[in-house]
Amino acid sequence: MTNERIVFTAPGVAELQPAECTHPQAGEVLVRMMYTTISSGTERANLSGCDTVGWQSGPSVHFPRYCGYSGAGVVMEVGEGVTEFKPGDRVATSWGTHCRYLIRDVQNVHPIEDDRLTFQDAALALISTFPMAAVRKCRLEIGEPAIVMGLGVLGQLAVQLLHT
Repeated sequence: MTNERIVFTAPGVAELQPAECTHPQAGEVLVRMMYTTISSGTERANLSGCDTVGWQSGPSVHFPRYCGYSGAGVVMEVGEGVTEFKPGDRVATSWGTHCRYLIRDVQNVHPIEDDRLTFQDAALALISTFPMAAVRKCRLEIGEPAIVMGLGVLGQLAVQLLHT
């Protein structure tokens, strides 16, 4: 299998590069990614060379950088001891990278049990928990009036959650 991934190689430079594609080890799953979600703020910070935690550039920022949060795809292979998944299963992934094939431990692979859920929607699974945590921290109720500052991916998800 040919694997590729998006790599930020220097400030302002993103490249699609070949990547090693191995077999999953014990407790791991190999997923052919169909979609990954871009978090515009984090991706922009990584592309520009900022520290994504402190939003500052400086000597502690290193390249290359590999980004990603949420994704969705199809299980291709499972490692030893994995009984939760089998090849062909539709899954969402957490804390992966933007690549064609991704190996994740089973704790970061989640079954898509409803065939009506698209890969595009499932790819939002992890990242959508971020605005939900903010809504909960503010002690807002779903449907209660609120102001959302910034309408990137997270802001748009927050609006949808609050509007439900």
